[in-house]
Amino acid sequence: MLGLRSVDPDALDLFRSLRGGKLRTLLWLRAPNALPHLFAGMKVAVSLALVGAIAGEFVASQAGLGYVILSAQGAFQTTRVFAAVVLLGVLGTILFFAVDLAERIACPWHVSHRTRDRGREA
Repeated sequence: MLGLRSVDPDALDLFRSLRGGKLRTLLWLRAPNALPHLFAGMKVAVSLALVGAIAGEFVASQAGLGYVILSAQGAFQTTRVFAAVVLLGVLGTILFFAVDLAERIACPWHVSHRTRDRGREA
């Protein structure tokens, strides 16, 4: 909602002056403006979803990395516990960067991508 509401007032005035209806304003102005906010929420959600899935596996599961961690911890297999934790870290990083890649594809005009790309060229 923050992204849909935080549209530049001058851009809204331009759409109104060009007789853009409510649907066109939503699809062509407000929705693209909300995409960076949506992807920021998705980046946080991916991390929290991974933590939630592991917590659920800790509580009631017979398979999965959470189960592997608990069973290996009970059997004093420290290397297996650390391997599962490292695998979780790698999985979380891959998911985060997958959302970041989707953000780069969906909204390449956003200022965060332009400044990041400009730093690579220099």
